[in-house]
Amino acid sequence: MGTHVNQGWAERDGNEHYWPAQPPMIPPSFYATPTDPLVSPDYPGWWRRSVALAGRIWKPALLLHTIAAVPSLALTVPADVALTGEARDLQPAILGDQPGLSVLVPYLGATFVFLVAVVIASLIAAVATAINVQLVVQAATGQPVSLRTAAGAGLRRAPAVIGWALVANLLTSVALLMCVLPIFYVGAALMVLPVLVTLERGSGVSRSFTLFHADLGTSVSRVATVFAVTAATMFTFGMVEVFLEAVIGGVAGTVVAALFNGVYLLVAGVLVTPLLVTAYADMRARLEPFSTAYLMPHPINNPTT
Repeated sequence: MGTHVNQGWAERDGNEHYWPAQPPMIPPSFYATPTDPLVSPDYPGWWRRSVALAGRIWKPALLLHTIAAVPSLALTVPADVALTGEARDLQPAILGDQPGLSVLVPYLGATFVFLVAVVIASLIAAVATAINVQLVVQAATGQPVSLRTAAGAGLRRAPAVIGWALVANLLTSVALLMCVLPIFYVGAALMVLPVLVTLERGSGVSRSFTLFHADLGTSVSRVATVFAVTAATMFTFGMVEVFLEAVIGGVAGTVVAALFNGVYLLVAGVLVTPLLVTAYADMRARLEPFSTAYLMPHPINNPTT
């Protein structure tokens, strides 16, 4: 199938469909067309769709990530301040001015608390992403963009999203220990995992790898762009964060820098999720029949029901 789907929208099969030799019982509306809101035939189309969807959902998405940032910052900011203070107190021992290793205990304790806070914040972010995915689907399917409705649908998938996020973090950690190339590969293959877990019941890590390998050219181009956008945004905000921490200094500088990092999370949440949803749609369309019609609420004559 992969050799056919890469030929372009003009190259259709005998049934005048983009995908070759699909079962005739599938209604025509369930085949993607060049005007499909999510599935695109090429890279420029993918980017245009993502930007358009981001423009439609940015207000509720910004509110969503602001709400999610409150508990996340409440956990990570005090933990960050405590860890910074313990690291500062540890410096004399490292320089040899204080004998013994007993000073390591408070530092290790603060490190553990900080890591726990980061993990909890990442799980909150995963749930927020699931809700944000529903906002994108609402916009793509022509529904009213409602944060309340999206939250109801996203929270129902929250246990699955959290569970698979933990599995993905474990796999990523193992890949990191193995070296540079495995971490890039695993990270790329799992990038759309939150989207597919939100939209597909019973799907997980293996499905994410299957979608990624359906058409490597499509997958790599989308994933690399999402990574570049994320890295560029992180670098820009990171530079400002370091500057603020250096200028203000002390505990106040640490707090301000952490709060500014929350601003980065808001911006990234609004921009990145539409890119991921459309990337998922393109990957799935290269593997099997798929269009935005599959995501319509209570669709009529849905071949999958």
